[in-house]
Parts: sequence; C-alpha cells; structure tokens
Amino acid sequence: MLESTKTAQAPTAAGCTDDCEFDAGRRAFMRSGLMAVAALTAIAGGSVPLHAMARTYAQGRRQGDIVSYPVPVADGATIDDANAVILVRYQGAVSAFSMRCPHKQTPLEWQPDNARFYCPKHKSTFQPEGTLIQGKATRNMDRHPVRLEEGKVIVDTSTTIRSSDDAAAWTAAAIKVG
Repeated sequence: MLESTKTAQAPTAAGCTDDCEFDAGRRAFMRSGLMAVAALTAIAGGSVPLHAMARTYAQGRRQGDIVSYPVPVADGATIDDANAVILVRYQGAVSAFSMRCPHKQTPLEWQPDNARFYCPKHKSTFQPEGTLIQGKATRNMDRHPVRLEEGKVIVDTSTTIRSSDDAAAWTAAAIKVG
C-alpha cells in the first residue's frame, strides 16, 4: 500500500498555515495596489469613472410638491423612494428624474458597474443624464424641473418633463454645479 508523503503544515502563532500567510500577503498586495490607484485618481483630479459613480439612498425634505436636497458633492445617483425621485449629479450638472421607467412605470435601478439606469421589467437602459440607450422605452427618462436655492437643489415634483413633448425644456431641466 502506498503512503502519502505529504505532511500537514504546522500552524503558525496566529493559528494558520503557510497558506494563510500567502493569503495575507496577497491581501496586502491588493490593498496597496488599490490605494495606489485611488491616490493616482485623486492626483489626476476631478473626473470620476462612470463605474465609480456612487448610489446613495436619501429622503429629501418635502413641502407640498417641492422637495429639497443637499447639492451632491460628487457624481452619482441619489435614490429617494419616498418621493419617487432620482437626483443625479453627472459631469457638473444636477438633474432630477422620475424614478419610474417611461415605458411601463417600473422602478428604475442604477447599475454602477455598467454606468447606466436599467429597467428590470423590459430591459430599457439609460445614460446617467437620462438619455435612452436601448429597450422598449420610446423616450428618455422623465425629468422634474430643478433650481438652486440657498445651497439646496429644489425639485418640483408637480411637473414632469418628457423629452418627446418638449426637448428644449427637458434639456434645460438640469443645473450646473461647481
């Protein structure tokens, strides 16, 4: 009968084997690499890759049909389920969208890895600024008018602007932020 010549590895002081030390070294290497990428991104300044756009959840302060939000400090999407609003900061502009797909009113999802909004029901996809990429939807995401007031983004949820009805108003329903 053949006997195995492999011997068990002795645990280290921390209670792990040599494989654990390899995993710890690999984790340290990956952590250092990610820190270097983050530092280079910060040094390069400003632009954030789309896949890194944050998705946060918040509830704006509502007063009648008007909802106010802090001005987003970085590119990303803020989902406000209570008020059915998606507030987006993208390339120096802030827009407020209805959180429902213009096709059949299904709630939209933000997919940061794909840098797009997505309708899970009929597979429509939209750019971060709300323009239709593909799918069963026949128009861009619906926008609400926005304005800056006393350091807040003010959204009028009583008005919905459809790009198919008034393209100029839809385009104008975004504010530049510094």
